[in-house]
Amino acid sequence: MAKSVVMNFLNEQGKKVSITVNNAKDTLTAADVSAVMDTIVAKNIFHISGGDIKTKDSAQIVDKTSTSLSVK
Repeated sequence: MAKSVVMNFLNEQGKKVSITVNNAKDTLTAADVSAVMDTIVAKNIFHISGGDIKTKDSAQIVDKTSTSLSVK
């Protein structure tokens, strides 16, 4: 089972911008994610269309499972 963190922000135009980080640790907390999101907003390190990232919007941890099927 692979876990990803999806962090959603709003840019200068008020549009949603998502950043996904794969292979999240099982011990990740909401406080951890919030701190990273604060850093992303403060440091303005990503260049995106629609203007700079301005505010945090939401975040999710996504669990993905896959099952291989024999189709041969």
